Amino acid sequence: MRRRALFPVHGDHTSETKPFYLTSEFLVYALYMIGLGIAAGTDATIDARFFWIWSTVATAAYMLSRGIAKAATRSRAHDPREDIDLGRD
Repeated sequence: MRRRALFPVHGDHTSETKPFYLTSEFLVYALYMIGLGIAAGTDATIDARFFWIWSTVATAAYMLSRGIAKAATRSRAHDPREDIDLGRD
């Protein structure tokens, strides 16, 4: 079962368009956060407030970019809500 979740068989579709760790947005975000953390830890002019403001901005930008990337994609996974018959004869 675990192998099938990690490597779907042709014809199986997951709700994820692409795993998050394979996207360029995640790579840029992770490298930016690592660089920002190193800079904040080594430079005396960068205080905690600066670090948290820019890490919040980066996180919001990452979430927005993932939302835009998934905006036009449809999930091919089964949705049980489509099977509900609400008063239809």
